[in-house]
Amino acid sequence: MGVHIDHQGRRGCAMKVMTLDDHALFRAGLRMLLESMERSAEIFEAATVDEACALALRHPDLAICLLDLELRGEYGLDALVRLKAVAPDIAAVVVSASTDVDIIRGCLEAGAMSFVPKSMPADFLKRAFETVLAGEVYLPQEILHLGPTNAARPTLSPRQTDALRGLARGLPTKSIARELGLSENTVKEYIGTLFQALGVHNRTEAVITGIRLGLLSPMQRKGS
Repeated sequence: MGVHIDHQGRRGCAMKVMTLDDHALFRAGLRMLLESMERSAEIFEAATVDEACALALRHPDLAICLLDLELRGEYGLDALVRLKAVAPDIAAVVVSASTDVDIIRGCLEAGAMSFVPKSMPADFLKRAFETVLAGEVYLPQEILHLGPTNAARPTLSPRQTDALRGLARGLPTKSIARELGLSENTVKEYIGTLFQALGVHNRTEAVITGIRLGLLSPMQRKGS
């Protein structure tokens, strides 16, 4: 089971989702699962990184990309880096058969918002996707011990909290600055003070520690 956190997900009248996997059967399965959970979603499919980047350029409002690390002819992390370079604001969700902690961490450091293991039971896999589609981060339990173990929960300023939420979404500094209406230098200062407050050294540690300390709270859905 994993942990999900609110990052102020962007919801529109018709969410655009892309799947990147070189197996047509798996893409079809993902499409069926996604359509059963988000009926209004517009779903695009790509079998290669080139196709995914082309789709991202044609549809700059793509909200989420679900991508597999095991792509024919290209390593998934390189694919993630290429995709984020073309569409820095897209919420990239890695779907992988691997549960290696170093690989999960590498995905987060490359800009992934979430990591969903294929090995999860069907009901947990559906819950993980529902979490992601609701605009929240999903991480396996295996990754949570990587943050500082003795960290005390600090009191963050509203801007530090905004910066942390942006980091949780895998957004680059420029995108966070644009959303907050601030300069990049100002956002860099907030991120720096955030790292100090959390006792961490990079973005990945900040997100993991934020989850462990409850600084990124579960989203309250309507009717809950």
